[in-house]
Amino acid sequence: MYVLSIFTIVIMSVLTGCSILLLHRKKNKLASLSGTIVVIVLTMMGGLLAGYISGILSGELFFPVGLGTLIGFVLGFIAGQPVGMLAILSGSVSGIVSGMIGALLGAILQFDNPTIMLGILLGLYVIILGLVILFIIVDTNGKLSLDTQGISPFNIFSAGLVLIALFLFLYSSDLVKIPGEAEAAQTQETNTPPAKTELDITGETNPKIDMMITPTGYSPNVIRVKKGVQVELNITNPGDNSCFSTFMMPDFDLNNINLKAGTTNLTFTPDKEGEYTFTCGMNMFKGTVIVE
Repeated sequence: MYVLSIFTIVIMSVLTGCSILLLHRKKNKLASLSGTIVVIVLTMMGGLLAGYISGILSGELFFPVGLGTLIGFVLGFIAGQPVGMLAILSGSVSGIVSGMIGALLGAILQFDNPTIMLGILLGLYVIILGLVILFIIVDTNGKLSLDTQGISPFNIFSAGLVLIALFLFLYSSDLVKIPGEAEAAQTQETNTPPAKTELDITGETNPKIDMMITPTGYSPNVIRVKKGVQVELNITNPGDNSCFSTFMMPDFDLNNINLKAGTTNLTFTPDKEGEYTFTCGMNMFKGTVIVE
């Protein structure tokens, strides 16, 4: 995964750099409208790919959204600068939006094999950026021309069918599936909440909780603790890719905790009495901490 991500970053940097360099060199020959469209396409693809990479590598939401937004904005500003203010504004906005979308795609829809989606996005990026570079060269050179009328609509339609068939094949195979999909469907069919599993550690001097993530929720999901006594919380996540990958209990400063596969060790001090909720990243599965 990391090797493909590094390879993708290198390819992205090279193609994006070549496109921006061409824009700077051909700025006097390139029409304003054409340049603006080129900038929008460039920043949309760059922001989407950058956001997706940061999303799948970090496994949480806040950081990749911020990074994807920043990269999209910077790409839009740099690429649009030789074309004009309209290109800067359009490129920056498109880069910001695509960076957010890419980050959401990478952080929330983490497939069992995310390298497949990354490979698809990289292939689209190479094709589209190649067309962008070709367009800049042809549009700024009076001796060259590109006759798109020669491309048969049947060829375009066939390429679309091949792409749809690829996605259907991946969707029906075990290579790409959304983790938690079966569990969510089962929960929706039964329409019954998971059984309560309660743990009382109010009498312990060094309280320790071993929590397990199951397909139906947290176990235990009701915990009684003593006010003012620090609690050690060990959460075991058998799988890395689901909304369970993020744990939140904001009342005790546990925000967007990334739970990788295995056991994550946390601590918190319940400093106020009452009932407080902990949830997964998408607020679908919940539990309660009762402070006495």
